[in-house]
Amino acid sequence: MISIPKTLSATAALFAASVCFSQADAFSFDQLRAEARAAAEKPYVPGKDDLADFWKNLTYDQHRDIRFKMESGLWWDQSPFSIDFFHPGWTAKKTITLFEVIGGESKPLGFDQTLFDYGKQTVPKGTTPPPGYAGWRARTHLNSKDYMDEFLVFLGASYLRAIPAGAPYGLSARGLSINSGLPGVPEEFPDFTKFYLEKPSKDSKTLKVWALLDGESVSGAYQFTITPGVETIMDVEAEITLRRPVNQLGLAPFSSMFWFGEGTHPRPYDFRPEVHDSDGLLMELESGNLHYRPLEHTKDQFRHCVFTMEKPRSWSLLQRDRSFASYEDVEAGYHDRPSVKVEPVKGFDHGKLHLIEMPTIDETNDNVILLWEPEPALEVAKPFHFQYRLNWMRDPAPSGLFTVRATRSGNPVQQPEQVLMAIDFAKPLQPVKKVGDPKWDDIKNFKPVVTVNQKDVKLIHVGLTDVSMPNVDNLPAGLGRSPEIHMPQVLRAFFVLEPGKDVTDIDMTCELQDETGKAVSERWLYFWKKTH
Repeated sequence: MISIPKTLSATAALFAASVCFSQADAFSFDQLRAEARAAAEKPYVPGKDDLADFWKNLTYDQHRDIRFKMESGLWWDQSPFSIDFFHPGWTAKKTITLFEVIGGESKPLGFDQTLFDYGKQTVPKGTTPPPGYAGWRARTHLNSKDYMDEFLVFLGASYLRAIPAGAPYGLSARGLSINSGLPGVPEEFPDFTKFYLEKPSKDSKTLKVWALLDGESVSGAYQFTITPGVETIMDVEAEITLRRPVNQLGLAPFSSMFWFGEGTHPRPYDFRPEVHDSDGLLMELESGNLHYRPLEHTKDQFRHCVFTMEKPRSWSLLQRDRSFASYEDVEAGYHDRPSVKVEPVKGFDHGKLHLIEMPTIDETNDNVILLWEPEPALEVAKPFHFQYRLNWMRDPAPSGLFTVRATRSGNPVQQPEQVLMAIDFAKPLQPVKKVGDPKWDDIKNFKPVVTVNQKDVKLIHVGLTDVSMPNVDNLPAGLGRSPEIHMPQVLRAFFVLEPGKDVTDIDMTCELQDETGKAVSERWLYFWKKTH
């Protein structure tokens, strides 16, 4: 703890003075939108760098040693939600302005040193306190009545993360992305500079938050309505205005990590079979068709896939593999990482979904970017309004189709010039309790339908194998033969192709169809790259 003598020191006086008790002002989302539009008409002015050197130079361990006192949270014991604040320092050097909203009026929340336990830190005498907090997080009784779990974090630029019940944090969302993953083009990171937190009622199930976005090329206003639970639902309504043209504007952007999976070649020297926060992109088209693209990592190579879409129903960045044996990591808990579904509401009729996969040397870097680029491109100085819903969940609801479970590749025996692809489709994806008398499908008329985009690629062989029983028999204690458990039916589609000598990459698809040509599975999409 910081040592403060009984007589008020200069440092303590500064800390005390930083707590703001200004009178409340009227607040509305319309006012915030007007503020954002007015800001977009003026040149961008970066926030002041008012953070003292002591706070800037904190090491990771020093900054981590500063802990927010959970029982000091905003609204603690007053509502179903409580708000923690993040102390500036280490990499969190920018500060935000916070307001509490009660009855349509906002009141500033100034920095308060007494809300933190500084651990072993001794703050030098005369150190100016931070001008504000670095970010905030929300708590509620998500998993039990005995503990206020954190379920939502806003920290850094426009980054945010949320979780459903029973899950650790995983992938991150952003309010907006600009020029993400474009080689040779500097990426911009606009900031949420102000937050307005509405005090919930005692029986409220939702948390309402507004934020002002500001950056070199854009200004905007956001409204978040968050309902935590088994699935944490986040409704987002926003209006942004460009100050200047940008190369690529990304709505509903995500950042995730994929280091290696069951199909990665070469695999890093690591004790774990797989390491990733997400392993696939599921796209639901306007027609209702489901397309699934497994994530992949190619050493030293950049992957950028663009999917042109009209009025998509949804898209999801998934952690589909839920088997602990696939990760063998007790600490990271990758098998429990959340998935997120984006459901467009307004402003997403025409555009491109960008999936960008960058090389990484380990799991500490978010190397996967997913974003929606609206078309036509936004006009400078013209406000653009859009809405969408984020569903932070464990798994999507069953579609009734066979879903892509795993993707593997390699060379056939003694055929180094050929490529063998094996895709496992499963229904249901995970074991479920039997209801009635569920039967495995009769697959004798099912067939894999494969396409490749390169003329110089020979498709040599296509086949389908039922590997359901090996999957069942591999479980301990005959679990798969339990009269109470319905195990997934697992079908392996496989095909052999021979790329031409000059072919370095191939777009390919595979789906299972019945005798009428009707799809009985998701459509698997894959981007193959030559690695040697």
